[in-house]
Amino acid sequence: MALQFEPGFRGLGPRLGLGELLPSPRHALAVWRRDALVFSKLWRGALLPTFLDPLFYLMAIGFGLGTYVANINGLPYKDFIAPGLIASATMWSSAFETTYNVYFRMNELRLYDAVLSTPVEVPDLVAGDLLWSSTRATIYGTVFLVIVAAFGLVSSPWAIAIPPLVFIGGLCFSVIGYTFTALIPKIDLYSYFFTLGITPMFLFSGIFFPFDRLPGWVEGVAWVTPLYHLVEITRGMATGPDGLQIAIHLAWLLAVSAALFTVPVRAGRNRLVP
Repeated sequence: MALQFEPGFRGLGPRLGLGELLPSPRHALAVWRRDALVFSKLWRGALLPTFLDPLFYLMAIGFGLGTYVANINGLPYKDFIAPGLIASATMWSSAFETTYNVYFRMNELRLYDAVLSTPVEVPDLVAGDLLWSSTRATIYGTVFLVIVAAFGLVSSPWAIAIPPLVFIGGLCFSVIGYTFTALIPKIDLYSYFFTLGITPMFLFSGIFFPFDRLPGWVEGVAWVTPLYHLVEITRGMATGPDGLQIAIHLAWLLAVSAALFTVPVRAGRNRLVP
């Protein structure tokens, strides 16, 4: 069947049955392997910029501003913000992978036209890309965890469990970014995604200050953002976890990921398949 390409968004298309929305694990893994292979050739240039950003914040705010700030919630300030920066590294990695990278493969390189001429279907393509984006986010989060631990900013042995939990957080951010990419008609709209979405999350999700002295509605607003939950997870695992709270945060991230998955599948099918 010949494929046609429509660069503009034309809605979510007709309702699809559950079987048409579920990916094939084998085909999704094939897409993941393709993305991983490309990254293996480019990782030196791709890894450094996103990794340096949270490192600069740790040095400037954790070790700089931290010399003038008293302990927060019983933790030295640098120990307080370091686990949150692991979460932010995960978010930034997922956001860039599922926005600009996916957009160029979909709209500029037209790579997905070629992929969908194989037995791979749209749900497989979306699932494979999300799986890879989560893997890449885990790499970034784990590398930054090693740096944080080298600075002596991890006090709990449970921190060893952060990478698989970061994978779940990366999946949630990836689904959100992929959903936005699947819906927008032009690349210019990413300025709204990062300026009104990613940056406010970075600043107001509890990385740099707690919410206990702020009005209750502030934490309520932060609670609906995925970064808040991932920050609570990484900070809890790095300093001593509360199992119930960690489970609640993980459940929220998984619920959002599952709820949004069908949106890019429907939009991608309508955009890429005649």
